[in-house]
Amino acid sequence: MWPWCLNQQRGHQVWGPRVKGAASSSLYLLCPGWSSGFYITTPPALNETKQTKPNHRVWNLPLEPHGLLSVTGADPCRCVTCESEVDECASAPCLHGGSCLDGVGSYRCVCAPGYAGASCQLDVDECQSQPCAHGGVCHDLVNGFRCDCADTGYEGARCEQEVLECASAPCAHNASCLDGLGSFRCLCWPGFSGDRCEVDEDECAAEPCRNGGQCLQRSDPALYGDAQAVLPGTFSFHHAGGFLCRCPPGFAGDDCGVDVDECASSPCLNGGRCQDLPNGFQCHCFDGYTGLTCQEDVDECRSEPCLHGGTCSDTVAGYVCQCPEAWGGPECSVELTGCQGHTCPLAATCIPTFKSGVHSYACRCPPGTHGPSCGQNTTFSIVAGSPVWALVPVGGPLGLALRFRTTLPTGVLATRNDTQDSVELALVGAALHATLWRHGTMALVLRLPDLALNDGYWHQVEVAFSVATLELRLWHERCPDQLCVVSGLVAAGPMASVAPGPVGPCFVQLGGWALVGCLQDVRVDGHLLLPEELNGTVILGCERREPCQPSPCAHGGTCVDLWTHFHCDCPRPYDGSTCTDEIPAATFGLGGTLSSGSFLLHQLPGPNLTVSFLLRTRESSGLLLQFASDSATGLTVFLREGQIQVEAPSRPAVVLPGRWDDGLRHFVTLSLGPDQLEDLGQQLHVGGRLHPADTQPWGGPFRGCLQDLRLNDVHLPFFPGRVENSSWTSKLDTGQSWNLTQGCVSEDVCSSDPCFNGGTCLVTWNDFHCTCPDNFTGPTCAQQLWCPSQPCLPPATCEEVPDGFVCVAETSFREGPPAVFSGHSVSSGRELSGLSLAFRTRDPEAGLLRAAAGRNFTGCLGRVSLGGLPLPVARPRPGAPPGAREHFSAWPGTPTPRLGCSGAPVCASSPCLHGGACRDLFDAFACACAPAWEGRRCEARADPCRSAPCARGRCHVRPDGSFECSCPPGFSGPRCRLPVLPKECSLNTTCLDGSLCQGEPQSTNCSCQEGLAGWRCRPSLPCEDNPCLNGGTCRAASGISECICSAGFSGQFCEVVKGLPLPLPFPLLEVAVPAACACLLLLLLGLLSGVLAARKRRQSEGTYSPSQQEVAGARLEMDSVLKVPPEERLI
Repeated sequence: MWPWCLNQQRGHQVWGPRVKGAASSSLYLLCPGWSSGFYITTPPALNETKQTKPNHRVWNLPLEPHGLLSVTGADPCRCVTCESEVDECASAPCLHGGSCLDGVGSYRCVCAPGYAGASCQLDVDECQSQPCAHGGVCHDLVNGFRCDCADTGYEGARCEQEVLECASAPCAHNASCLDGLGSFRCLCWPGFSGDRCEVDEDECAAEPCRNGGQCLQRSDPALYGDAQAVLPGTFSFHHAGGFLCRCPPGFAGDDCGVDVDECASSPCLNGGRCQDLPNGFQCHCFDGYTGLTCQEDVDECRSEPCLHGGTCSDTVAGYVCQCPEAWGGPECSVELTGCQGHTCPLAATCIPTFKSGVHSYACRCPPGTHGPSCGQNTTFSIVAGSPVWALVPVGGPLGLALRFRTTLPTGVLATRNDTQDSVELALVGAALHATLWRHGTMALVLRLPDLALNDGYWHQVEVAFSVATLELRLWHERCPDQLCVVSGLVAAGPMASVAPGPVGPCFVQLGGWALVGCLQDVRVDGHLLLPEELNGTVILGCERREPCQPSPCAHGGTCVDLWTHFHCDCPRPYDGSTCTDEIPAATFGLGGTLSSGSFLLHQLPGPNLTVSFLLRTRESSGLLLQFASDSATGLTVFLREGQIQVEAPSRPAVVLPGRWDDGLRHFVTLSLGPDQLEDLGQQLHVGGRLHPADTQPWGGPFRGCLQDLRLNDVHLPFFPGRVENSSWTSKLDTGQSWNLTQGCVSEDVCSSDPCFNGGTCLVTWNDFHCTCPDNFTGPTCAQQLWCPSQPCLPPATCEEVPDGFVCVAETSFREGPPAVFSGHSVSSGRELSGLSLAFRTRDPEAGLLRAAAGRNFTGCLGRVSLGGLPLPVARPRPGAPPGAREHFSAWPGTPTPRLGCSGAPVCASSPCLHGGACRDLFDAFACACAPAWEGRRCEARADPCRSAPCARGRCHVRPDGSFECSCPPGFSGPRCRLPVLPKECSLNTTCLDGSLCQGEPQSTNCSCQEGLAGWRCRPSLPCEDNPCLNGGTCRAASGISECICSAGFSGQFCEVVKGLPLPLPFPLLEVAVPAACACLLLLLLGLLSGVLAARKRRQSEGTYSPSQQEVAGARLEMDSVLKVPPEERLI
């Protein structure tokens, strides 16, 4: 029902909130005079907004069915209800599924998609707007259309998207796809075809490989990538076109059409001729060679053709026999007689020869001679500055060989020159050098640096060179196999001297400007140079007198042999040609005077500077050297607290180790580098300065001796008039000195009579020595000796102490009272910080120092000292002088201990039984038992059957202590090992394997066949005779017997008592391992016994030094009632 206002009155329109589903806000209709609202329901069929006349109905009703419409007013409206409305939709006027909306007097059709018209009778033509693009054909559909894009190259609902034909990868075999409009094109790799490159062309179909070659397509991926790959690399379509021919041996080429020439690589060696064959070759070898490639030299020595002990050397197609001296000929079959009646000199060796059937001889000449009879001399001398030379014809092997002797370390021995190259053989620092020069440039140097060859003896050397190598050889006793060889490659290529060879002879020079010595047997390119072929001053022979025999150098100088003369290397401070001149020393401050010296240096002998001198002093401080200028002080060398110190401006001081003030002569060397020579100064002050106050910072003036002062090798003289090195006169002005005494003069220290008690004073350079009379000693004879008067009674000995003597002796302590001493006479200032004593005992625990009650010590004590004072265990003889002023003394009323070390008479009671011998071990004994007895006191009878000596039967002990075996039937012998043989042949005597029984006078025996043994001729069965001793069990294993020994025994047959040495078997291989094990065992036992002995000795002998707390008391008892801690028992 719809509300109308009464009498068609116009109601008020009020807009309210939008209701869910409404197109706009809801409209409320208010009737005039309404004071309150009420609710009405909308028609159930209402499903959309109802269009009504304005001001008469409510429009824009909610779409929801059964919605509520709120109408408000002051008074209730009186409305009329039209209960019958005509339904215009009852006739279904809407076609094609359209929905009918009934209205008042009308309807409205809501058409289904694709239809229009009042009754939805019209089909909408969606193709009218031409929605299909790019020529697509539009097909109208109900409420839609369809575009046919065939043959347009496009796709999509409206044919708006271009079709990408290559997106589906239509091209096979990795071909490239070119996209077109409605089409595509494939670009195929070589070897593939088809619209889509789907065809793999078979390149092998035409059989392109010749001579039986196998055709392989490159497009086959299986030919790549694994260990048996035919084609290199990995498969790629880029290289997949074509084919590959795998050729059979002997053929090559892309199609195997080329016959390989196996002779092209020259496989035939040693001059063999190669014949090419299909897939092979054949070598035709020269005589003397064989093998597939003529690589094998036929060993003609295999048949041993050389007779009489000759040595065969194989050659090409032949052999050469090295015959003994008495034989010759090709096979050493001819006895050589050529040396019979030879004329070779005694020093030469006759070599018999046999050529062309003629016997002759040749003389092997000693070094230095040549010729058929060794009558030509090849030795000559070379003089420095006068080399000799010669021209040598070409044609021989290139090289230089000679023997030389010299004492000079450096010099040229020989030089070989041709038009382009030069080889020089020389000594450099006594080592042999060979130098190759090419076109004036050094190309190679060979050295033998470890051998000094300037020893005056003959040395043989050789230099050989070839196309590109240089080799240096030296025959010397210190070389491996008497020959040292060093070689090198010439990097510049072949030498000019090698084929075709130099134009004209080569030039050879022997000797040089520095070398003096002798040469002999000089060979250049194999040509022997005789002295008469040399140019220059040639001195035949090698005569010389050794200038250093005997040595002319005095004062231990070293004589340097310069071949024709000598040079003395003199020790400092000696000088002169034979070291007979001593550079005088200078004494500074003699008698308390002020002494100094100074030198003015024009320049320093740089860049490095070594300052050296001899020093002797007993003063602990003083200025030694100082470099200075007019305005500043430079380097200073001085003594401080007996040590040498070096100071330089802006540098830390350097202290030389050791003390230098002991009165002995010391050699001092100071080495300065370039950075230490800055601002050194040109003035050198020695021993002091003109003003003594200037030396106070460095200990004052020096007192003592300085000698042989040098800067580098330049001597600085303290006293003028001595001939000095003239080469440095321009660098050094004459020095000046004040109050220096020539020579190292001592002070007269005996003038004050320092020796007491009649001692004689002897000056010992700034010190003295007192020769004391008897009974006095000490540096000044002030200390009296007491022991020479023998104040102690034997067995005590006298011991000197600082102020007297003490009688000391070994003492024995046994059940008697302790020895007690008092320290009342010991100075209270003496620190009794230690006790030392020697003792011998067998007590495992006994005190040596009494501090509390305990068991007394039993044993011997040696020298005992407390705080450095020995204890006077023995008293002086009557009438002896008094002892030391500071001493220990025996406690009043205590007995004097027994002197000497003696143990208890342990063997006096004959503790060893049954004839055993007793041995005294100091408070202990050991018994050496008679046979058949054992035990500590030989109290137990030994059981000889304990080791089970009987192989069979029972063991019995005889009265004398030996054993006897009772054998079972069938066995006999001392140990029951031997079987008992039957006395005659009978049925009970069976010889096995067909052997015969033979009767003998005492028993029977079987005559065994070969391979059998034993008294019954059968193979020995393992363990049959039980070889195991001492109760061992025999076990058969692999046909042999093995003994399983009982406890306490070992060895192959259990014959060795464990702990006793095991006999070593042979051979050596079986000796090594047991011996090593035995040594290791003995070592461990030795260490163990050493530890036990040391522990035992710690109980019997040692030195004990307790702490101060144990000896601080004034009373000391020399037994022990204090248990000594083990860790403090020994020192």
